[in-house]
Amino acid sequence: MADETLATRRFLLFQAGSFSCACPLDQVREIIPARSPTRLPGAPGWVRGLINVRGTLVTVADLRLRLGGDVVSDAGRSIVIIDGVGKRVGVYVDQVRDVRAIGDDALEAVEQERSVGGVFGLVARVEGSPVLVCDPEALVRSILDI
Repeated sequence: MADETLATRRFLLFQAGSFSCACPLDQVREIIPARSPTRLPGAPGWVRGLINVRGTLVTVADLRLRLGGDVVSDAGRSIVIIDGVGKRVGVYVDQVRDVRAIGDDALEAVEQERSVGGVFGLVARVEGSPVLVCDPEALVRSILDI
């Protein structure tokens, strides 16, 4: 019988450039088609700007750029709306892949220098491949600079 003390959580899996990533599903609010944002003067290049989501302004960032990837067209991309620290942000992703249950025993800590400013604190193995697991709280703080 399996050890029932190990927790299993559900994650949204997505692609950002050459990286497979995941976000805890309970902090994902919705997924919308990519749209052009209004640029924020003085924001880092990976913070794309603001979009209007049903009357609410949402700051959006591009994880592909944050992870060192190249600028690409928004065609075919999505924006994942995430909640953290009482705020809502959006992240451009190249492809939404799946929802998966991942056990705590499959998660490993990432060294601080490889965590992209704490945004990716864990890594999981899904079907033998590494998946960067984002910390929504750290992600929101880095996007909003709080």
